[in-house]
Amino acid sequence: MTHDEPPKNDQLIDLFVLNTSSGIPIYRQLVDQIKQAIQMELLLENQQLPSVRQLAKALQINPMTISKAFAQLELEDVLVRKRGVGMLVAGQQSHAEIPTQVNDSLNQLIKLSRDHNLSDEAIMTLVQQALSVKLKGTNS
Repeated sequence: MTHDEPPKNDQLIDLFVLNTSSGIPIYRQLVDQIKQAIQMELLLENQQLPSVRQLAKALQINPMTISKAFAQLELEDVLVRKRGVGMLVAGQQSHAEIPTQVNDSLNQLIKLSRDHNLSDEAIMTLVQQALSVKLKGTNS
């Protein structure tokens, strides 16, 4: 396996060594080891992880333990769940969808505003008012 070539699922499973007698919860060990593998670039951005079922079978642990670890990593933006694909290693690109979504929403706002015959100045005023109300609400 070269550095540019992501490891295959069976090689990924070999990355994880769980110690049931360490006193550290198994899900926490898995969370820590996945993070470490990402830092060491053994797991790469957008790389698919083995499924919950595959990992649970290979590591001989309860699938709920894997699900708990994946959920924790998803909350921390370390992993991203992609429908029909599974869990992927997140990265800087996982946040790239946010500007696209904001841009899409802004375009919808502009279209709706123009459909109601609002001028660009009126649209800007509405946006500025909404921003100032939101800012006042978060500072209190």
